[in-house]
Amino acid sequence: MGNRLAVVVLSGLACLSAGAAFPLAKNGQPAADIVVAADASPALAYAAAELQRWVEAISGARLPIGAAPGGAPGHLVLAVNPAGFAEDLAKMAGNDGYAVRTRGDTVTILAAKPKGVLNGVYKLLYRNSDLIWARPNAEFGTIYSQNPELALTQADYVDIPVYVLRGWQMGSGNHIPSEEWQVRNSSNWSAGSMRFREDRVKYAPVLEYGGGHNLVGLYIQEKKYFDAHPEYYPLREGKRLRPSETSASTQLCFTHPELLKVFIDEVDVRIKENPDYDTYRIMIEDNYNLCECPTCLQPLTLADGAQVKADDPAFRSTQFFLWLNQIAAHVKKNYPGKLILTFGYFFTEIPPRCPIESNISISYCPIYKNSKYTTAHPENKATYDRFTGWMQVTNQLTWREYYGLCGAFPRPMDAVALADWRYANSFGVNRTYSEMYPDEDTARADHTRSWDVNAMYFWIMANGSWNPHQDVQAMRKDYLTRVYGAGAEDVGEFYRIIEDAWLEVGGMSAYNDRPRGNWLACVVKLNKADSCRAALERAAGKVAHPNGRRMLAALRGVFEDMTANLAIVRYRVPRVQAAPAFDPDFASGDWGRAPVTDKFYRANGSDASQRTAMRIVHDGAAFYVGAKCYDSEPGKAFAKPAGQPRDRWPVGDKFEFFLTGLRDGKKVSYQIAFDINGNLYDACNKDAKWNGDFTVQRQITADGWSCLVAVPFTTLGYGANGLPQDLSFAAMRYYSHNNKDVEVTFLLDCAPNNQTSYTDLILE
Repeated sequence: MGNRLAVVVLSGLACLSAGAAFPLAKNGQPAADIVVAADASPALAYAAAELQRWVEAISGARLPIGAAPGGAPGHLVLAVNPAGFAEDLAKMAGNDGYAVRTRGDTVTILAAKPKGVLNGVYKLLYRNSDLIWARPNAEFGTIYSQNPELALTQADYVDIPVYVLRGWQMGSGNHIPSEEWQVRNSSNWSAGSMRFREDRVKYAPVLEYGGGHNLVGLYIQEKKYFDAHPEYYPLREGKRLRPSETSASTQLCFTHPELLKVFIDEVDVRIKENPDYDTYRIMIEDNYNLCECPTCLQPLTLADGAQVKADDPAFRSTQFFLWLNQIAAHVKKNYPGKLILTFGYFFTEIPPRCPIESNISISYCPIYKNSKYTTAHPENKATYDRFTGWMQVTNQLTWREYYGLCGAFPRPMDAVALADWRYANSFGVNRTYSEMYPDEDTARADHTRSWDVNAMYFWIMANGSWNPHQDVQAMRKDYLTRVYGAGAEDVGEFYRIIEDAWLEVGGMSAYNDRPRGNWLACVVKLNKADSCRAALERAAGKVAHPNGRRMLAALRGVFEDMTANLAIVRYRVPRVQAAPAFDPDFASGDWGRAPVTDKFYRANGSDASQRTAMRIVHDGAAFYVGAKCYDSEPGKAFAKPAGQPRDRWPVGDKFEFFLTGLRDGKKVSYQIAFDINGNLYDACNKDAKWNGDFTVQRQITADGWSCLVAVPFTTLGYGANGLPQDLSFAAMRYYSHNNKDVEVTFLLDCAPNNQTSYTDLILE
């Protein structure tokens, strides 16, 4: 079945293993006690408190905690490296796995490290009740039934993780419910792992010093170095880039000899001030702002005498790792056992031509991967080639993805994620983390709506990263049954309908998917709304648990809201006799015959702060796209001066649109973007170097700026005779008054990387 893992729901939970039950409560009263050392580590003490808390919540019985067995009939012992379990402990070397063993009146939850015991407590509760931490929402995200006769029927097993590092980068890591949800679902890494906080010691997380993108943000800070040493920063177009004045900051001048010495000094200071970490992060910034000074553009000479020239795709990656190798060699010599973690991302996603030091670990980020398909799928050949290329360079790699960056549309990332993890692990990879939204709303985004529709997928991924060889169908069945009870089959039907449609429409899916575009393409255009609604209505009459009802209400609310005002839009393109004149207001002549479309929305669905109005006509040989980009203060619009190299992405205030066309007989998407000063970028999704045969006219007016683009049919792959068929269009407006803050708006909530969300064009 490949990636198409349909939701199948059966009644009841998975059968529990046979054997005599071990009572924890009888008639709501304690039938066992919890034994943990008096000097237990914070994580071990927290494990005892969590076991006590959830047993009481389920059964009403508050089990006593003591340093030695008390007078209760049974005892739950929490222990790190206890005597008598050598065989189990041998399996736990280097990981946070655990074992549960029953001997007479005692159940021991044991591990080689405190985090393992904490994992064991949560899994013991999960396996012996219907408890589920379904989502981080503190009000209704946890679901369980009351059972005053709670007993353990599965209490003799060992559980070792396939991935020894597992986790989710949820925003800044400061949302406590999201952090607790991760810990309870087996994560040992989070956004908080990149900064030490005393209140997180009890979670026993993996710690890595240095945060995220940090070359400039942490080590070579602008406020300390730029004024005195601008040469440490990239040279572009004759000037050194100041990070605070450059979109997404900058990289560094990696060939500057003095910078290398200064950077090593900064690394020394941080390791000496923070000696308790095993890993120190040296991470490229989140941009392509690389240095173009003469030295940085010189061919690179490798140890074997081979040269890597500037036009080699691996040139920049090789340049960076030749630089980082020198820092890593210093760390290896002076701080034995310490690791450096760095990104395989943007220009370093491509494996370098040079070897890398053995103490460098790669956080591999396949940002351009099509998330609808696994790494090994032909659609992801570029990602596959880069990943397998990295496997020839290093055995120190963390698979770092974007599975959890979903807007308010249910993307079935669980099936792809577990398949990717299985594949990566076949090469020996055993560390992974991904980005995921916290279950909270912020000033910039309503992330709870993503959780309202994706909680099942997020839960499966969190638990699946422990062992990706689990069956996704079985995990979905378990989740749906625990959350929705008798309504599980109907909610499963809802998800199955959308998943089948999502796979049917094809196209690209990535971290920046537009949710409304997906609802339009997968539900509205395919006439699935009624069947989806009917499935949820059936479920509403069956769900018994109050928290399950709230989970379902949240799901239904997003579905109704996101589909309520969506309709299949077809834009009528009138035919004119000749190329229309450039009227900045597009009100004269043939422009008056063209319908105006101005429905541009921000990513969260809200209205744009500045109106954009667009019209399209054709003359039988070309499209003519006219757009008016309104701006209350057009004199403040930011863009690079005219004359920038073609196909360098324009920075600042610009307009972008996509037209479907043909290439080698197949339907493709052509992209055209240009800024207010006329700097141009164009590409095809099957040919990044495509240069189209089109013209752009622009004019700045008192109330904004206008543009007229003439696009011949032939440059889109169509012949000169007859009108193109099966056409569609998408557009985006970027409004910016500086080099940092940009408001991006999308025409009719299109998803630019998904052609099925484009507006259909009907040519007269």
